[in-house]
Amino acid sequence: MDGFQADAATVDSVLASPEDAPAVVKKVARSAATLSVEQLAAFVTALGGSIIDEDHLVVVLQRAVEIAHRAIDGADSCGITIVSGGRTFTAVHTDARTLQVDVHQYEIGEGPCLHAATTGEIVRVDVDGADARWPQFVAAAKEEGIRSFLAAPLYTPTERFGSLNIYGHRPDAFIEHDRAVVEALTAALARAISDYARFRHARDLADGLREALDSRAPIEQAKGMLMAIHRIDADAAFRMLAENSQRSNRKLRVVAKELLAAVSGVDAATAVTAKEPT
Repeated sequence: MDGFQADAATVDSVLASPEDAPAVVKKVARSAATLSVEQLAAFVTALGGSIIDEDHLVVVLQRAVEIAHRAIDGADSCGITIVSGGRTFTAVHTDARTLQVDVHQYEIGEGPCLHAATTGEIVRVDVDGADARWPQFVAAAKEEGIRSFLAAPLYTPTERFGSLNIYGHRPDAFIEHDRAVVEALTAALARAISDYARFRHARDLADGLREALDSRAPIEQAKGMLMAIHRIDADAAFRMLAENSQRSNRKLRVVAKELLAAVSGVDAATAVTAKEPT
């Protein structure tokens, strides 16, 4: 891809402080360019490291929608649709309205997010511009108070597998700058996911994500325990779980469940096998 050669300080700031990621993405978009492949990789690894399994993939997708929500001024609701292996579902979302609008789209079988996911095109349109293309969906979206849509395809080098979906309450809520933001985010996600997805068939990827979504509770509970025990934030707690998962070559959910069982049965200070950050 065409490379925007961001200075090293920009990338380092993301790596050192993931909460600054929305500002960095906006800076890239203002430059009317995209990050280089290496910089995109650095950007996403700052959100949680290399993807180690489908549990970790869910975490990275959730962070991506949170960044979009913060980086795009008109973004009132954000989510990610997975269209892969004959499955269509919302993997992550920022609020209940996102999920409701997505479900309308899936039931009707048309809309901006499905269009982006299946065609690879970015869609930026408000309800008036979309009414002729997707009348049933637009009517349902209006009932939910949604007036603007911005959707970008999610992809790997070999396939498209979903879309990043942004909904706004105002007509014309999104501008060309916002399109550049979602392009930067989806390109970063593509880089982060490509190595992981290379070893998974489309149906396996979709099934694994669904299973991971059903298994999120133990991971969140384990993060909460680590935060309380070590007085650390959520990102540091997740890193502890991820490092343990990588060292032991076990899924995140397995590590989380073992931690919960250990802490409930013995002294919390000695139950955690992950090394506390220094």
